[in-house]
Amino acid sequence: MAAAASLCFAGSSFAQENSGGEAASSSAFGDMNKEKIVAGVVGVGILGAMIANNRGSTKTVINGPDPEPTCDGSDPLVDGVCTGTTTTVTISGTTTINVPVTFTYLPTL
Repeated sequence: MAAAASLCFAGSSFAQENSGGEAASSSAFGDMNKEKIVAGVVGVGILGAMIANNRGSTKTVINGPDPEPTCDGSDPLVDGVCTGTTTTVTISGTTTINVPVTFTYLPTL
């Protein structure tokens, strides 16, 4: 937060003196333009997001056992992944072909 605050005041430390007259009114207000205003609004938004997100919480189960992963039906659990098999039937003319198809999915905890 200290870095953000110092950036807010860094622009005012480089003030320049201008001569009076017609240009005096624009230099008295620092000659604000759209780019400076947008940069300031974005900076304030980022700073607000940083402040809002600095409070986190996690839930930890200390005394509970780890849940057992389960697969659907009789599908085996292999290296943390369920492996299933289904049969695809293809009919070509008068020939029927049964093709076994293997697929994987994550187990349910």
